Amino acid sequence: MNKETRITREIFIYSLIFMAALLLRLTLLGRTPLVDSEASWALQAWQIHLGEHIPIGSQVGYLAFTEILFSLFGGSDFLARFWPALIGGLIIWVPFFLRKRLGQIPALILAAGLAFDPALTSVSRIAASTMPALVFLLLAAAAFDTGKLRWLAIFLGLGLFSGPAFWLGSLLLVLTVFVSSLLGLFDLRSYTRNRSAIFRNEKGQLPKIFEIFMVPLVLIFLVGSFFLRNFQGLSAWTGSVPEFLSSLIQFDGFLALRLLINLVVSNPLILVFGSSGFISAWRKDDQIGKISSIWFGLSLLVLLIIPGRQAVDLIWLVFPLWVAAARELIRVYQLAKDFWGVYAIAGLVGVLIVLNWLTFTGMVFQGENPKAVLLQMGLIAASLALVILSMTIAASEWGWPVSLKGLGLGSGALLMTYMLSALVQGSYLRQADPRALWSDGSGAGQTRLLQESIYDASITYTGRGEAIQGVVLGSWDILRWELRGLEGLEYQESLDSEDLPPVIITSGIDYFLVDQEMYRGQDFVLETRPGWDGIIPADWISWIAFRSGPVEKEDIILWIRNDIYSGY
Repeated sequence: MNKETRITREIFIYSLIFMAALLLRLTLLGRTPLVDSEASWALQAWQIHLGEHIPIGSQVGYLAFTEILFSLFGGSDFLARFWPALIGGLIIWVPFFLRKRLGQIPALILAAGLAFDPALTSVSRIAASTMPALVFLLLAAAAFDTGKLRWLAIFLGLGLFSGPAFWLGSLLLVLTVFVSSLLGLFDLRSYTRNRSAIFRNEKGQLPKIFEIFMVPLVLIFLVGSFFLRNFQGLSAWTGSVPEFLSSLIQFDGFLALRLLINLVVSNPLILVFGSSGFISAWRKDDQIGKISSIWFGLSLLVLLIIPGRQAVDLIWLVFPLWVAAARELIRVYQLAKDFWGVYAIAGLVGVLIVLNWLTFTGMVFQGENPKAVLLQMGLIAASLALVILSMTIAASEWGWPVSLKGLGLGSGALLMTYMLSALVQGSYLRQADPRALWSDGSGAGQTRLLQESIYDASITYTGRGEAIQGVVLGSWDILRWELRGLEGLEYQESLDSEDLPPVIITSGIDYFLVDQEMYRGQDFVLETRPGWDGIIPADWISWIAFRSGPVEKEDIILWIRNDIYSGY
């Protein structure tokens, strides 16, 4: 009875963490318009929903489930981002399935960390992101480790439908297993033999294929065929292989140094405690910690080497870091008993970290005054020296375990506060912003305002919001997605001099294509991009603290024929 009660409470706690993870990922999900990379995938799902015959991309899983959502509820930015957000929340169940290996308490801490991690939350809120590939790969690995062959088949199938990122993650996982086996951390043959034994039935024979794979194959077939509505998806997923191979040789514009900067800035909590956990694992011969360190090291090395790296690829480093950080947090807490001395040191460390952070951000206002900046750097160094001195005095009285526990508690509490701040900033305040850590280089513009302006003109001209005719000179996926309800718009490369449609949309530099005596124009921001040439802005302190920086804007012009508003 006690065991059943404990398991029930444990599942209840995981369920609460899961609901919190979903809430973080779904809140204000459609607040900002889609950026270009998101709109191209959402537009594909919308065109499939309309029954158009188009080439289907390799992210079949995203397209299939998003198309179903569009069919049921209509198209929206929220639904375009819903599938990655939903799957992103499922990542907290990976520690649940591996809790026997990780330990009950470390697994719970790991689940909570994955739920609140800024990188995982922010990437989950991007349409057609790499998050499903990460989650399905981890769930497949957990299913294999626990001997759940049916779930293994389901997660692998859905992972294959998650695009080229699934192959990158598989490469990193295979390299980790291979290197760990070579280093003697575990016997790969024995492990594989034991897993195969779990899959055998009582007679010692492998179960019939029909028994194990029937449900997974049916599910995979339904998803790949867009639930029997479009069978192109059954072969389209294979396009992820050449896409992955091309990423190994083609530069995508994201520098390796920027990846390292993002790693440090995004979540110092797991970087500090994860690195400490790696060191502790090798000192104490901890198998899980050693394998996690190899996983992290190999993943970081591969991402630094391949030219096709992207900002969102940083999520492949988060899981092994969190595994080590969760175990290290437990180890630090168990260094000494709780008493006032521990909390005094923790409080002192916390206060000094806050003062150092305020000093650091205050350097923004010093401008070009090198003496003032040097003085503030000296204050930061003096604060660090004060921490070391205080810990040394406390260690002479109570021992180093007390000092180290106080340091861990104080720094952990403040770094956790930073993590939550980065979560809010990346997921809500800077969502679809080119200055965000997880941006692909483009940001949202004023497409919703453009849509509202066209609707107003349509009501004035026709009496209905979606009935106006018009021409778009160019082809932007962002516009095609945002203006999908305006069936009267035609996308052309040029405009006949005799045509005078009620509405014309041109790029900002093609204004001369429109007769300005017949039309009145208003510019709108189509999308935004980082406005700096280097890896990070020149005012790097503002960027680290507030994600501030210059922004370049790409404009388009909405031209309304003069007679539509002639009475105004």
